Amino acid sequence: MNLRNILTSAAFSVGLVLNASVAVAHGKGMMTMPSNGQTVGTDTKVMHLMFTDPMQITIVKMKAPDGNTYQINGPAANKAVKTWEGSLPELAPGNYQIDWRGMSSDGHAMNGSFAFSVAN
Repeated sequence: MNLRNILTSAAFSVGLVLNASVAVAHGKGMMTMPSNGQTVGTDTKVMHLMFTDPMQITIVKMKAPDGNTYQINGPAANKAVKTWEGSLPELAPGNYQIDWRGMSSDGHAMNGSFAFSVAN
């Protein structure tokens, strides 16, 4: 094995170790309310993203059953919080999907999604 192959293999191995530690660091708990797959009533007015470490949420969008997409407003994007509360528009029966993006306390971009249903 020549020096170039040895250095390439070493760099690749270090990259795997670093990526594994980043994945572990970002694998911390997160909960939502409504929870993924939950059915709620049409009177639901807020949603929550709850993190074990502060998260700076930059955008939250909701896709409604009629195909419209709504931006959900909550705490300012420049504020890291453990619980982010967003105000929901009036909800009609059907299936909804929430997509969010943010930045973790260590500066890494994060995102996620979950879905819930609304019944009368």
